[in-house]
Amino acid sequence: MRIVLGVIVSIGIVIASSQVNADDANLEFFEKKIRPLLVTHCYECHSAEAKKLGGDLYLDSRDAVLKGGESGASIHPGEPDKSLLIKAIRYTDDNVKMPPKGKLSDSSIADLETWVKNGAVDPRVQPSRIKAATPWNEVMRERSNWWSLKPLKKHAIPESNDSAAITHPVDRLIQEKLAESGLSAAGQTDARTLARRLSLVLTGLPPTIELVERFAADCQAQQKKETDPLPTAVVERFVDQLLQSPHFGEQWARHWMDVVRFSETHGNEWNYEVHHAWRYRDYLIRAFNSDVPYNQFVREHIAGDLLPQPRWNEREQFNESVIGTGFFRFGEVNHDDCISLRSIGYDLADNQIDTMTKAFQATTVACARCHQHKLDAVSTEDYYGLLAVLRSSRNVSHCIDAPSVNQSTKQRMRELKAGLRTELANIWQADVSEFARYMTAAVAVRNKCQSIGEVTTGLNPQRLDKWVATLAAEKQPLEDPFDLWRRLTSVETPSATDAPA
Repeated sequence: MRIVLGVIVSIGIVIASSQVNADDANLEFFEKKIRPLLVTHCYECHSAEAKKLGGDLYLDSRDAVLKGGESGASIHPGEPDKSLLIKAIRYTDDNVKMPPKGKLSDSSIADLETWVKNGAVDPRVQPSRIKAATPWNEVMRERSNWWSLKPLKKHAIPESNDSAAITHPVDRLIQEKLAESGLSAAGQTDARTLARRLSLVLTGLPPTIELVERFAADCQAQQKKETDPLPTAVVERFVDQLLQSPHFGEQWARHWMDVVRFSETHGNEWNYEVHHAWRYRDYLIRAFNSDVPYNQFVREHIAGDLLPQPRWNEREQFNESVIGTGFFRFGEVNHDDCISLRSIGYDLADNQIDTMTKAFQATTVACARCHQHKLDAVSTEDYYGLLAVLRSSRNVSHCIDAPSVNQSTKQRMRELKAGLRTELANIWQADVSEFARYMTAAVAVRNKCQSIGEVTTGLNPQRLDKWVATLAAEKQPLEDPFDLWRRLTSVETPSATDAPA
């Protein structure tokens, strides 16, 4: 019975989790695709800021969209074919074609259809205001004073009620907040439980039985009685042992890979492979295991290829810093004609800005692509300043090996090239000496002269066919080196002796 109940609970959790993920995806779809589209093409006539409202229809809030205007509800969630808004943008009804200035692109129409089909998720509870209550520069100045944007400062460490038991500053800060909430700290755990917790947190793996028992025995040997706190020196030694494990880097690299949306393919229809993605993954593992300082870690991600003093892997002789910039390559990439569909490049940069700012500033900046940020001190100017940096850069491949790694191979290639040049020169000279014979034979074949057999004796048939095809090519530009030759030899000659030499 307990097993059945556990399965039912697990299924419920999975269903609930799937629903949350679906809601998050639909909300993100609205913010990235639908809201900008409505603002650009609909708000001019169908919002609180419209100079002249069209059809008594507002499209700047969720309730207004569902209510509709003079013709009734504008959408039916889940049923795009029954929705007046979808019919209007499809231009299938001669009576209603929206927007009136011109039909939306096929991709925009498809986005609106998808939105309605998926339930028309819309977070706009209140209608848009006609204008901000205060100018943006004042709003920006006020938000810049928020506590989260202030420089770090030292906090006064509170006195502990039990200084003998609680000595670490962090523990005292926690104790202060617990006391304010009328709570008390949990009691001390036993050595075996602590060993398991530390191992799971630091390495992501449960400890071996031998490791747990050794830790428990060391603690017991240092304790005078069982109720004494676990000996700090023994705990620190155990933590250091876990930090030296290669699994420490694997555990924390895995979390960071989620932050930078690491993937080995680009998604979308063709799902192209991200070549050498594993190098970035291994770079993270080495960085965490080597305790690389965070400021260095950030520099390597943002501009690892431009650092005047990059970090070198001395054992394997390659540049670690330049690998960090690989995080720009992850994420979804649309595959289409980037010349006619210029937005593809901007969508890619938008994804990079979104990931970079969330990872290193804990701030969502991508919203400022379409408007001044509504929640944080981020302006549209900030967004397009970042965009200018990314769009003026390009993806390139770097050799990460140290110069000494390939030195012997390069030297051997230089030696081989000298011999290859000599051999090629001999071949080309031999070809030049035969040029006149091949051209004479090609003209004879092209003009069907009677002496074809005589002039083609001893020549390579495949090469001769290529020369014949060259002379037979039509409508070549005047600058083609064989154009004049074709014109001079286009008339049939009476004999081989009259053919051009």
